[in-house]
Amino acid sequence: MRRSTLDLLRCPWCAAGSLVPDADVAEPALIFGPVRCLGCRHTWAVHEGLIDLAPERPSAKGLQQAMELPWVARSWERYVRPAVDVVLTRGQLDRDSEYVAMRSMLGAPVGPVIDLGCGPGVFLKRLVRDLPNVNVIGVDISRPMIEEAMAQFRELQLAADFVRAEAPPLPFLDACLGGILASGLVHFVADLDRLLAEARRVLKPRGRFVASTYDASTATRRLHLGAGLHPRSEVELKRAAEQAGFIRFERIRTGSVMVWSTELP
Repeated sequence: MRRSTLDLLRCPWCAAGSLVPDADVAEPALIFGPVRCLGCRHTWAVHEGLIDLAPERPSAKGLQQAMELPWVARSWERYVRPAVDVVLTRGQLDRDSEYVAMRSMLGAPVGPVIDLGCGPGVFLKRLVRDLPNVNVIGVDISRPMIEEAMAQFRELQLAADFVRAEAPPLPFLDACLGGILASGLVHFVADLDRLLAEARRVLKPRGRFVASTYDASTATRRLHLGAGLHPRSEVELKRAAEQAGFIRFERIRTGSVMVWSTELP
């Protein structure tokens, strides 16, 4: 893990302390081994560019449980994600079009960018290539997804750091990020207000939160909620963004899917 990434992180245990290499370890540009919190002294493992900041938690439920299965991670990019796209958009919004829209909304970030809910790195790979002078970090709670992303990055000889963490909260220091990209994450998050409050905390002024999610009819929402999903309307998204202190809500809609962005003042 690059020291520049470690310097952005805060301890999720105490939600305050910065993380530093263990006292017995030198501080090179690349960090290996455990790191510790300057506040509560809790230690966290670092291995091959991945820091695991995920607390112990109950087993995932609903569709989130599927996201943590190795076979889903391995087949996500080629089979599962395209099938989901067809169901949600009826083939009107493909993966390339979604990325182009999100990348355009992200603009020219001043500072590091996180791919929140990066999965196996479908968009992360493109962000790393498109933003060669920006520290791009993949964040996900699913270990199989991150391991698949890391394997692909090694194969393609690309470089990125990865953080395994729950979201919300976000294990980053205040006002340290230039942008957040969250493809297909928002509908897995029950507490959107908390997520956006955390996004506001970690983003720099003029930083953008860019996401894709979907809406569902009133008649089918109960089914989605039962599967652990949280579809939201454009009105709900805009209201949540404004309540969190964001401005300039923009969206592109295709079928039930929305690619949307909002910005800090």
